[in-house]
Amino acid sequence: MKSVHDELSDRILAEPAALRRSGPRQDLGMLLFARHEELDALWKAAAALLNAGDAEKERELAAAVEALRPLFGERP
Repeated sequence: MKSVHDELSDRILAEPAALRRSGPRQDLGMLLFARHEELDALWKAAAALLNAGDAEKERELAAAVEALRPLFGERP
């Protein structure tokens, strides 16, 4: 099954252009804003890992990915 993000993105693309400012687009915006701290942590962990390449940074990145799995990972 698709992730929540993929499902909302598909719904946005399926809407006529005049209606794309509501419904799924707002849902996706709220979803991403609600998880902005996790997205920020993911970005910082990935950037630090690329710069450092150590095990602690890898654990931080793994934790950030797991925090966002409910949104971006496949659902059962």
